[in-house]
Amino acid sequence: MRSILFLFLAWAVSMCLGDLADAAEFLSGTEVTIAADETWEGDVYIFAQTAKVEGKVNGDLVVYSQSLHVTGDIEGGVIAAGQEILLEGTYGRTCRIAGQAAQVGRGAQMKQDLIAACYSLEVDKGATIEGDLVYAGYQAMLGGTIQEDVWSAVNRAEVTGKIGRELSITTDSNRQQGPPPSQYWQKMKLVDIPTVSPGLTIHEDATIGGKLTYHSPSEVTIEDGAKVTGPIEWIEPKRPVEQGPKSKTNYFWGQLKRYVTLLVMGILMVLCCPATCGGTVDQIVRRPIVSFLAGILAVPLSIIALGVVAGLIVLIPMAFGLLTLEGLAVAGAFIAAFAMVLYVGSLGYFFVFGAAAVTSITLGRIVFSDHPVTSRGRLILSLAFGLVFYVVLTCVPYLSVGVFVAAILFAFGGLFVWMMRGLFGSSPEKGAPAKTT
Repeated sequence: MRSILFLFLAWAVSMCLGDLADAAEFLSGTEVTIAADETWEGDVYIFAQTAKVEGKVNGDLVVYSQSLHVTGDIEGGVIAAGQEILLEGTYGRTCRIAGQAAQVGRGAQMKQDLIAACYSLEVDKGATIEGDLVYAGYQAMLGGTIQEDVWSAVNRAEVTGKIGRELSITTDSNRQQGPPPSQYWQKMKLVDIPTVSPGLTIHEDATIGGKLTYHSPSEVTIEDGAKVTGPIEWIEPKRPVEQGPKSKTNYFWGQLKRYVTLLVMGILMVLCCPATCGGTVDQIVRRPIVSFLAGILAVPLSIIALGVVAGLIVLIPMAFGLLTLEGLAVAGAFIAAFAMVLYVGSLGYFFVFGAAAVTSITLGRIVFSDHPVTSRGRLILSLAFGLVFYVVLTCVPYLSVGVFVAAILFAFGGLFVWMMRGLFGSSPEKGAPAKTT
């Protein structure tokens, strides 16, 4: 089954490459080995559990495997993803790797850049990267020679080799030495994950030929004998400012103002539309699931209706113009524009204030009464009581967004169900069968 999957992936890649597929070779299986006396022309694609390349590839090497060991001569670059990757030998172009642990072995020669993303990256002494190193991961041990720049974002790093130009690195704030990586990861066959000291450490035999820029909450450790030719810039992240008593008081007054604003706007809606408010709340209480599902439909429909109303501003004058009724065209355009403004205002009001008011009245209705609330006084009392819970819930981190969304869906859904029942339905009293004597 695994071999079939590998063959299918190889076929898919070949179809994407088009005419270049004729110059590419695809290898798959449990173990794939290119012997030292073999030479492959063109690009080579390997899909295997274990891949070992000892020969020469006159093109790029693309590998997806659990384990990859390269000791041969690659004229192009390496694009690899796997659990453990050990690169030795020579490479003519940029190498791009991603995995759990990667190591650039002693004697490796990379003519251009290395771009890597791993839990751990180690560049052995004796390895040479003639271009840049761009790396993101948990830890890095840089012991070889990197002739250009190093750009890295890690939790911890140690530099024991030579960097030709600038070192720009970001390290984490955790300065505690944790347990060895072997407790987190299973033992490797090719790569041994080293234990790296927390933060950034420049050892005594390290050399940085340009500027050292590091983003870290703690200062770098530079041992005696280490050479940093350029300036050293320490960018310390800003620590979060703790809220004092004044900030907490301002936050309280801000929420109180928000409560009063929602209360006033909710009272205005109740005074203008008591039947609509009461009917919407009644539908939410009696049919919560139906109202919620209807809200999922009603919200996009309301936005679509906005486009329809906007289109009427253009279509109505055009229709009257085609009918040579230019006088009605102006009046129709004015009416359509007025309807657009009215609809946009109503929709925006309901999104910002109406949904919160309906949700608050619903909460108050659940607490105070099991019967429908129709009077303005009872609706306002339920609003004032339920709004307390609404404001408190929207102040809870990670919960506020859910409360906002639920309030909008319930409010729009309850209003939609109430309007549909009013248009097409009938009251229980009208629909009940007549009693016979």
